[in-house]
Amino acid sequence: MNKIWLLIFLLFFYSCDNYQSLDPKVKKSSSGICHKKGSQYYQQTEKYLSFNTIRECLDSGGRLPR
Repeated sequence: MNKIWLLIFLLFFYSCDNYQSLDPKVKKSSSGICHKKGSQYYQQTEKYLSFNTIRECLDSGGRLPR
């Protein structure tokens, strides 16, 4: 029984660790602006696509904030 709980815990931990929308490094807003984690409007951006790097966001058609 303990092995089953360990497996469930590991699967949950792995899925949470890899679920980008929980804590994305870069958010591209619905208006196409790329916000890095820690930048001025990062926390306020609610509708977004997640990216691992600012380069990936820019390559997808996004732009840097002015």
